[in-house]
Amino acid sequence: MTRFTRIASAALVLVFTFHLVADSRKVLKIAITASGQISADGRPTTLEALIPMLRELAKNKGEVWYYRQAPEADPHPNAMKVLKAIVDQNLPVRLATKPDYSDSVDDKGRSVPRK
Repeated sequence: MTRFTRIASAALVLVFTFHLVADSRKVLKIAITASGQISADGRPTTLEALIPMLRELAKNKGEVWYYRQAPEADPHPNAMKVLKAIVDQNLPVRLATKPDYSDSVDDKGRSVPRK
């Protein structure tokens, strides 16, 4: 392989990599425990700290993946406050029933594997 071919191949790989990264949406994974503890991307946080994260996410046209522990029980007030903050920023939300976000809830309320 000539030097030019190697350089051209490397350049194409970089272009495609940057294109894929640019096209992917930023995702913030939010989880609420049954006791109301909030985490964002696996790190504990507060509602007050979460709001600026949501604002920044909205500026970058990101989306939220939301998981709430014990969904069959009444939600903790923090869960409702977090949902309100997400809606206030007009962010798209994908609801998950599994803590690893490997599924989402469809429009009929069914858990379906994430695509």
